[in-house]
Amino acid sequence: MNTRLSFSYQFSRDPNDDFGWLGVKVIGEKFSGEGGFWVQWQDVKEFGEQLTTYPISPEAPLKAAWGYEPWEGDALVVSVEVAPADKRGNLSVQVWLRDNLEMGEGVPQNCVRTTFKTNYPELEAFSQAIARLMDGKVEEASLAGQ
Repeated sequence: MNTRLSFSYQFSRDPNDDFGWLGVKVIGEKFSGEGGFWVQWQDVKEFGEQLTTYPISPEAPLKAAWGYEPWEGDALVVSVEVAPADKRGNLSVQVWLRDNLEMGEGVPQNCVRTTFKTNYPELEAFSQAIARLMDGKVEEASLAGQ
């Protein structure tokens, strides 16, 4: 079975509001999850543009993370990181999705953490799909993996 990460984005109805709902799904062989968080549309667009980086340095993986202050650890609700997986050009994508409502003692009660592999052409296609998503031309942007 192939793995797939997908983003959807629901813009606010208020034209002066930069925040909207980023829906995130990850479907894999062993783990699947769905979640989201309120995110500024500019951050999603910027992450999509960042995905065109080539080559990605092992010391500087591409990251996007959204959640509550302090924006790290268990306070993160959505986290995506792309890093080199090997010297042949394969990439490792790590996805964390946490429940943004059910926080017991400050720790999310439900979460999914999974890693899958992809490659630069798939990452480029995801970047282009995110641009179309943020322009309102498609309802979903997907990254294919294995």
